Amino acid sequence: MYAMTQLTLRFFGPFQVSIDATPITGFHSDKARALLAYLALDPQEHARTALATLLWPQIGDQYARTNLRNTLYRLRQTLDASAPGVSDRLLTISRQTVHFNIDSAAVDVLQFQMLLAEAQAAPSAKRKQLEAATALYQGELLQGFEVADAAPFEGWLRLHRELLHRQALLTFHLLATAHEDDGHYAQAYAVANRLLTLDPIREKTHQQMMRLLALLGQPSQALQQMEQLHRLLHEELGIEPAAETVALAKQIATGVFDKMTGRHDDKVTGGQGSVLGPPVIPSSGH
Repeated sequence: MYAMTQLTLRFFGPFQVSIDATPITGFHSDKARALLAYLALDPQEHARTALATLLWPQIGDQYARTNLRNTLYRLRQTLDASAPGVSDRLLTISRQTVHFNIDSAAVDVLQFQMLLAEAQAAPSAKRKQLEAATALYQGELLQGFEVADAAPFEGWLRLHRELLHRQALLTFHLLATAHEDDGHYAQAYAVANRLLTLDPIREKTHQQMMRLLALLGQPSQALQQMEQLHRLLHEELGIEPAAETVALAKQIATGVFDKMTGRHDDKVTGGQGSVLGPPVIPSSGH
């Protein structure tokens, strides 16, 4: 009997599969990778005919099913070469169906979605769950991955990339807001700054960063943030910042924002009572 192994599948960013922290790199084709990712991200019973059509849409059903059978065989060989018997734990395969066993592996995307759902359902644990979720998000789904002659799979991948991108935007926004509400302005700024890398022209995030910079005693940097937004909106969309953003910039420039937030002497205290000068942004590990 073999010791229990930990199988980890990471699909945020490049495709990565590891067993006990050792990467598995011997997949014989992109379609084997695509098949594993599809099964793991939609862990239900799939008909073999549907999987064959998903990955081999341009050939007859019989040949597509033969290709699927061969790909499944080689996929299991690759997995078992790293840990004998692991494929039986991971996949339930019958003559008609294939099913990924969700309890057999850690899948980053599924963990991310579970943490986001928990954060939205249980506000008391929100920040902890959101921090864990943002740590999992290492880039778009299957970054750089494509299967040129499998249009159905490519369509599925585009839709899931967009869905997960939107969920990532929500997660980073919720975490930045939670930090701001708790008075942890430097942490909120770090999260909001990362959010901007996902959506550079998201005006609400620019507004939040302007607020945070002002709260951190950096009004000039807050106004530079406004100028950056103005330039991006003009270049990318040909529009001007919203009236709300312009009003915030005026409040910061004239000192009204300081009065509204109770700031004094161009210094603020962070969530732990320390006096903050220029923003000291904690490392997020990314």
